Amino acid sequence: MASELVRNMCEAFNDGNVLPTVFVFPPRQIDSRGPMIWNHQVLEFAGYEMDDGTILGDSNSTGLTKAIIELGWTPPSPRSRWDLLPLVVMADGDVPAMVEIPSELGRLVEIRHPRYTAEFEKLDLKWVTVPALTRLGFDIGGVQYTAAPFIGWFMDAEIGVRDLADTFRYNALPDIAQALELIDTTIEGIEGLDDLPEYERLSVLSRSQQELTYAVHWSYQQAKVSMSDTLTASTKWCRYDDDFKAKNGFRLPADPYWLAPPQGSIVPLWHRGGAPNYQPKPLICRHVQDPLKAWGRERVNLPTTAKLLHLVNTKIPDRPMLPGKSSSSYCVVPIPKRRDEGYGGILAGRPTPQTISALQVQASSVGPPTFHDRQSSSPLSVTVFFCSAGTFAEKVAVKLTDRLRDFAQGCINLSVCSTIEPLNQLQASAIRPGSIILLVVSSTGQGEVPANGSGFIAMCDREAGKRLTSPQRSFRYAIYGNGDSRYAATYNGAAHIIDQRLRQIGGLTLAGGLHQGDTAVAATALQALNSWWTKLWPAIQDLAWDSPKLRRANSDDDFGKGPTIQTIDLQTEATSRHQVRFKQLRTEYHEAGIANINPSYREHHQGTYLVTLDIGSRRYEDMGCIQVLPINSPPKVRRALRALGVSGSATFCLNIPGTDNPLYSTFLTEYIDLESPFPNLEWLQTLATNTISEDTLNSLPSLD
Repeated sequence: MASELVRNMCEAFNDGNVLPTVFVFPPRQIDSRGPMIWNHQVLEFAGYEMDDGTILGDSNSTGLTKAIIELGWTPPSPRSRWDLLPLVVMADGDVPAMVEIPSELGRLVEIRHPRYTAEFEKLDLKWVTVPALTRLGFDIGGVQYTAAPFIGWFMDAEIGVRDLADTFRYNALPDIAQALELIDTTIEGIEGLDDLPEYERLSVLSRSQQELTYAVHWSYQQAKVSMSDTLTASTKWCRYDDDFKAKNGFRLPADPYWLAPPQGSIVPLWHRGGAPNYQPKPLICRHVQDPLKAWGRERVNLPTTAKLLHLVNTKIPDRPMLPGKSSSSYCVVPIPKRRDEGYGGILAGRPTPQTISALQVQASSVGPPTFHDRQSSSPLSVTVFFCSAGTFAEKVAVKLTDRLRDFAQGCINLSVCSTIEPLNQLQASAIRPGSIILLVVSSTGQGEVPANGSGFIAMCDREAGKRLTSPQRSFRYAIYGNGDSRYAATYNGAAHIIDQRLRQIGGLTLAGGLHQGDTAVAATALQALNSWWTKLWPAIQDLAWDSPKLRRANSDDDFGKGPTIQTIDLQTEATSRHQVRFKQLRTEYHEAGIANINPSYREHHQGTYLVTLDIGSRRYEDMGCIQVLPINSPPKVRRALRALGVSGSATFCLNIPGTDNPLYSTFLTEYIDLESPFPNLEWLQTLATNTISEDTLNSLPSLD
């Protein structure tokens, strides 16, 4: 039980890109206590009672620390306030088992401040990487699960306002106030924080709390560990609660002390007050029994020698089973993430070959759509929608609408809707020929569509069945997928799902259709918008002036002068983009040489080579990324060549100065990654023989 929990906790931690996960052990049986975990959290600091009555470490853990020492744990020497306790678990009817926290899970984040570097180094504040609560269980239909720990990520206020700041725990605020010299001790009678008038004392403590919370968030960013901020988390909950009430007529039950961060009125959730006081089932709740007291009762009838303590080796073997107890089995359940940065899925929502065949039959039966069926006298309408569990997608949508309205000034052929609404507000009656729909889409959970887009998916499913008996809508759409490539398995999953649905109801792509944004690269809403805008606005201009090969050149000085028309050579433009991107990659990425390969490493780690890389004078940062792209297999290359309709012996034009042009077979083998989806398909414009459309390629199944 202990070894399985620690092993899977390491997997869920995912090198800092946390995958929220609940670990469900078997429920308790009648007349038994069920499996239990001693620790309040998997990662918990020890609290030592000193001879002078003070506490070294976390005062919340003094009782637990004493009990674990009695079990046989030897604290490190010398003791410190940042000693991690081992994990102690009890299977149903069994004695406690103890396991040390492995280094990859037990590393600490050092709290530093970019503006007060020396001051925070002297404070020597730290905290664990993730919260992993263990003394919570849940009740489903009367079946009680007493061991269901889960891992998530911290909100900055949890650490900066509570864990490190609470007076009954680490009480760090007075030390911060002194280190930052927030107390003017030159005033007569003022020697420290307690000498200040209460209103000044409150001001100093608030400033200290503010700087600490900022330092916490900054430090976790530098350590590349997932963390949410107070405003984002609060806004997410408010939006989720509002969506729930709109659908069900009542608000969600919740504990406001857990939900509302203690920063007061600047946090929107604070204004809602208490949540409804009822407890539906299934219910996540605190344990009725204290595992330490339960062990105290059981050990009366058991010998207390050390032999009865199952000490688990920290080097966990593959899938060990604790002897004689069914509680060693478990189930790992990923928790749907509600994180605005989004992380979508590479293949989520992609059509299967059977679906593609059905779409092709439908398309051929109704004839090709014509976008310009709209009356030429009516302006081109552009509407923006967002779909997100958090705030990032909405911010991008707001900036997109503002920019569209600015750039469309003086353009009588273009009408931009000023309202920005969730995707569920988009009704079938509003999707008309000649309209443009722009979507900013984040993902939730394992690449699923957020709640404020689920109604749109249902509408599309209904409308897709009507395509054979009604005219196609012939509208245009473009999607900005707000994903995070660090979650590669679900990257932009919701955006892919919505892209598929829009195609099914007759939508035509604009500016390539789906633009896959990456919050790992574009961290702000403005950066995200800029990466999309460069190809979105020219495509809108093309439609507004009724010519797919003409483009309006707009600068800040061109507003009100009418359209200036210029012919665009797509081949030249694509070549220019490739050259710019090549220079960018050469600046961002550096080559590394292979210094050594140790094949004998495979003897102990099946399928693994130990490779030493020489990166020269460059420095490898902790938690940095080294990307290794192995060559693609011949079968995948042959499938790609067939899909593109080109010969492997033909020459691919790279258009990169000083670089020889490779054969298509070499290009697809060594130059690109066929394991991941392409962010866009603009490179198709460089094909010698372009025999397949971009829309068709977007609908192809992935190469397995």
